[in-house]
Amino acid sequence: MSDDFCGCEEFETLQRGLNRRTFISSVVALAGGIVVTDPSGLQYATAATGDLNADLIISVNMRGGMDGIMAVQPLGDSALRAMRPNLALNDNQTLALDNHFGLHPNLKAFKQLFDAGQLSIVHAVGTPVGTRSHFDDQKSLELAAYANPAMTQGWQNRFLKATGATDVFAGFAPQSQTPISFMGTAGTSVFNNIDDVLLDDLSDVKRADYLDILKKMHSKSNHPWHRAGLASITATQRLADVDQTTTVKYPNTGFGWRMKVLAQLVKSGIAVKTANVDFDGNLDVHSDAGILTGQMAGNFTSLDDSIAAFKKDIGDIWNRTTIITLTEFGRRLDENASQGLDHGWASAMFVMGGGVKGGKVIADWPGLSAAALRDGDLQVTLDYRHVLSEVLRYRGGISAEGLASILPDFKSKDLGLVRQLGA
Repeated sequence: MSDDFCGCEEFETLQRGLNRRTFISSVVALAGGIVVTDPSGLQYATAATGDLNADLIISVNMRGGMDGIMAVQPLGDSALRAMRPNLALNDNQTLALDNHFGLHPNLKAFKQLFDAGQLSIVHAVGTPVGTRSHFDDQKSLELAAYANPAMTQGWQNRFLKATGATDVFAGFAPQSQTPISFMGTAGTSVFNNIDDVLLDDLSDVKRADYLDILKKMHSKSNHPWHRAGLASITATQRLADVDQTTTVKYPNTGFGWRMKVLAQLVKSGIAVKTANVDFDGNLDVHSDAGILTGQMAGNFTSLDDSIAAFKKDIGDIWNRTTIITLTEFGRRLDENASQGLDHGWASAMFVMGGGVKGGKVIADWPGLSAAALRDGDLQVTLDYRHVLSEVLRYRGGISAEGLASILPDFKSKDLGLVRQLGA
């Protein structure tokens, strides 16, 4: 998090203390920093992983509350200019998508994907219940089970279970803390940097001998800690073969680095089925949000450049990759006295990849008039789970029964976002 972060106290506290909740259902093994969630044994690191024909589904977590109106601005709306005298673009400053919406000018690569039919946008989308609380809405977003308050397993973990995936790398997050969406009984792995989790030769002990010693130590018991240790050791051995070289230049941001690490794994044949990548930008802009320059402009540049680099880096793997962006809420329509934007409700989602039916903005647009807002917020007219369900069903290869286990008590509808696998 950068030094000029201007977010609210709740969000800053969350960023500092996330690992308190993740530690309970995760194990940090090998001081190096690989996290293996709830492993039942060595098979998590060695067994095959589900249907290899399905897409790699990447959830980009825009944690902090992304302003969907600034990212994808409605055109010709006098209400927007009245409420945001400093934080609205002129229509001719946007990258026009259609007659109704324009992209922020720093999302140039996204516009290219849109024009190529590989990106669609869902607007006025969000959670069915908006609390304006980072903690409550982030947790609910990643659990995705609003009718079941007792749910403790995240939607991506439930997805892995539905696919039958057993490989510890089937779910991967390039970060230090296990996301809520990964919580559950399916094995996943979390680490920042491949070099951090590889074991090197010690001064008087070779790496192979060191690994052998660790395996013997962890084989003495069937305790979950020892099983986790064995799974982690085997996982690190597989990572030793990952090629970390690339000719592609990623932006020097936390998100750029995370996308680069993910690309290293998938290019090397590690069968990641779903990834959770934290955006790690200054989205909680309560002051000095900026417009053409500043915090939000920088966020959009990092998002745009990082995904463009990732697409270039993975080559043909892009054709079987689907990326979705998620945020716990958007921002209020009216700017505040500090030229910032407080917590709102609806936002926008980007859906991109080789199997996307792109080139369109999907929205049941409520408008920005005072009568159309909910307590000053853009209303949610589309539940984000409609997007998840369509991507998981048609690009993740999930059956209708499997989808019901991932998104319980939710009646989904197709939005025409993606093509079915093999179509």
